[in-house]
Amino acid sequence: MEKLNYANYIITDPPHHIQRKENGPVLNHILGVNGQLLNGAFHVNCAWIMPGPNPGVLEAHSHPHDEVIGFIGTDMENPGDLGAEAELWIENEKYLIRKNFLAFFPKGMIHCPLTVTNVRQPILHFDIQITQERPQFLWVNGRKNDEGFPE
Repeated sequence: MEKLNYANYIITDPPHHIQRKENGPVLNHILGVNGQLLNGAFHVNCAWIMPGPNPGVLEAHSHPHDEVIGFIGTDMENPGDLGAEAELWIENEKYLIRKNFLAFFPKGMIHCPLTVTNVRQPILHFDIQITQERPQFLWVNGRKNDEGFPE
């Protein structure tokens, strides 16, 4: 069989399955890539948030790079409905969100806590961080930079 030159540019499996709870919500990671996995790639992570009352809270932090997060509900009868309630803090403002959303955080902007409650259907969550390394978390509460986050 002929070897394909760019097969490594297609990621179909996570490097390892991670379910994170400590210092953040329960996320069932499904796919991810960054410069450590694929030379030149920026950080992208995809995960499921499964139904339940409250999968956890991601604490306030910032990054030395830009970030986009997304939350997409899976109710095909109501395609814009998040299927949950998200409380997201940006700087000192609280946002209550019940629709699918993307949020952009320029480098240095404090965001979170983020709490997603009353999850009625699975939610596809992703984050994109414009860094080729593992994302850096600068915690507002002074905790160690990357404590509790996956390799």
